[in-house]
Amino acid sequence: MRETQAPFYALINTTLGEDPAVVLVNTALRSVAGRDAFPWHLRICIACRGLGDNGMPTPEELEVVTRLEGQIQSSVGADGNGVFLARITARGERVLLYRVDDPEQANDHLQQLLVAPVQLREWEFQMEYDREWTLAQPELDLPLQDPRVN
Repeated sequence: MRETQAPFYALINTTLGEDPAVVLVNTALRSVAGRDAFPWHLRICIACRGLGDNGMPTPEELEVVTRLEGQIQSSVGADGNGVFLARITARGERVLLYRVDDPEQANDHLQQLLVAPVQLREWEFQMEYDREWTLAQPELDLPLQDPRVN
């Protein structure tokens, strides 16, 4: 099992263009040692069905999406293979970002979830090799832009 630093979260209300967005960032990853252990960037998009104002999910929809998020977290984080980076809720979708060590293991676990007979919501994922963590920087830098954080 891979060792990871304890998470520390910042919750940020922001916008994507003109649309509201809520972002949860694991700020502990800004300075974590051993970034080389998680060179893959995993992006999972979940399509929300029940939407309220400005494309944000309703409370009922959030319950369903949160259940699916828990299933995904259990799969990605199995054996310490993945570490949670951020969650973005905006424009009718929830995006989950992780850093991953073994992409094949993560892919296998996620494929098992995708073929389950009952799907709570439609979702898809992509993984990219990103040793320098370039793809993670927008979320990791976001808390630095808000004077109320840190």
